Amino acid sequence: MPKKQKSGLYRSKVKIGEDAEGNPINKWISGKTKKELEQARKEVEDYYINGAGVASDRLFGEYAQEWFRVRKEPFISASSKAAYQSMLNKHITPEFGDRNLRSIRPIDLQAWVNGFQGTSKSQIILALSILRGLFGAAISDRLVERDPAVGLRRPDATPPKEKKAFTDDERKSIRATFRTHAHGLYLAVMYYTGMRPGEVRGLQWGDVDFKEGLIHVQRDIDYAAKGAQVGELKTRAADRYVPISDDLRALMAPVRGLPGMFVFTGIRSHKPLDQSTAKRMWIELMQACGMIDLISQPEGSTERDIRKLYRPTITPHTRRHNFITMCWESGMDVLLTMKIVGHADIKTTMNIYTHLSKAQLDKAKDKVNFMFDPNKVAIKLHNAENDGAQG
Repeated sequence: MPKKQKSGLYRSKVKIGEDAEGNPINKWISGKTKKELEQARKEVEDYYINGAGVASDRLFGEYAQEWFRVRKEPFISASSKAAYQSMLNKHITPEFGDRNLRSIRPIDLQAWVNGFQGTSKSQIILALSILRGLFGAAISDRLVERDPAVGLRRPDATPPKEKKAFTDDERKSIRATFRTHAHGLYLAVMYYTGMRPGEVRGLQWGDVDFKEGLIHVQRDIDYAAKGAQVGELKTRAADRYVPISDDLRALMAPVRGLPGMFVFTGIRSHKPLDQSTAKRMWIELMQACGMIDLISQPEGSTERDIRKLYRPTITPHTRRHNFITMCWESGMDVLLTMKIVGHADIKTTMNIYTHLSKAQLDKAKDKVNFMFDPNKVAIKLHNAENDGAQG
């Protein structure tokens, strides 16, 4: 039975374990009242014995690094690791790193997230995902009693740029370029297959079946770590077979290499293209196509890096979008298109199908005019009646 001390506090001890020699390890507790003392006893037992108590405060920045290292890094791709680290190091940790986890309130998080308004949707989603994952783990680790990330609202992002397919003139320019340019085969594979840029750079000659006319997509190239590294595909659906057009086969066959060799490599090595080389190649190709803008430079600038001088008006992603649009223009089934381009969700493919090219809009206009032209409709009905009578 605890007794009141001269200090006016009730004091007692709780056995929380034994040392190596079997001696008890005690934790002393105190309280102004017996009720406070009992509450202190419960907290000690929860924390030291049951493992269910709320631990003492920890700095957000310290815990964020541990959370990323243990709970995220082992389970995500190299490119995702880079995105997480960038968001943590550049944005989240500078804002909350020196604060105790328990001191961060929902309103603090919402005010910070609101600062992302007008940025890209992917950045906003990443920021919210990290905060929710981190504080959800802090709840599991008994570091906070309530999750301040619950109920955070997502601010409005910058509306995505309207996607478009290439015009007929752009398609002609691209086809002319990959027949004459030193890096033309790189552009040709991108144009004719719709593969993701990392998948093209991960392509080996052994993946190309010239007899069957198929490419087996089975690896990607990541640039998150130093240099180019072979990584996992974006999704399980990305492991697929892509048909080779006769034109592409004619371009690839004369330069084919050994099965284990990468189709596209650095100038002085047999390794996959590094990031800077891949960017320079694309800019050079777009420059040859006439699809490039000159970046404004300060007067007297001696900048010679092509990446800082020019900005392509066509990106590798736009080229992939064009491939999907051309599949639709040719009448290819949307499910088959989804399989060829490696989308995991048919909604992604359908979303691109909704962006009509001018040629498709012109066809639709002709059909609408025909539909509402009484003379043409009458002729159609007359022809149908005659066909029925002859049958």
